[in-house]
Amino acid sequence: MTSLLTLSNSRLPQLAPLWAIGITRQQLAGIELLKTMSVALITTLLALPLGLLVAWCLIAIVNVKAFGWRLPFHVFPLQLLQLLGVAMLASLLAALLPVLKLARMQPAALIQIFANER
Repeated sequence: MTSLLTLSNSRLPQLAPLWAIGITRQQLAGIELLKTMSVALITTLLALPLGLLVAWCLIAIVNVKAFGWRLPFHVFPLQLLQLLGVAMLASLLAALLPVLKLARMQPAALIQIFANER
């Protein structure tokens, strides 16, 4: 969650020019939420197969070489979908605080952040 907050705070200076050309703060917040959720989805979709591959390697290769026996490897697709849902829900909850903060930020504060970054 801390990394999402840091990412959100580092993006604020880049959002000020968008606000200046007429995009509302609520639209900016929606764009940021969409970006954050997209990154979370891509990360999750890459992490799940990679995690399965690592688990298979540990079971099929390392365990066999180290102990001489092999454990069964089972994949449960419904639980993977459930895990995907939990990961996306956690990402949404983590992203809501910075997005709500952006949507409620006063225009003067947004301009001040932009001015301090220049």
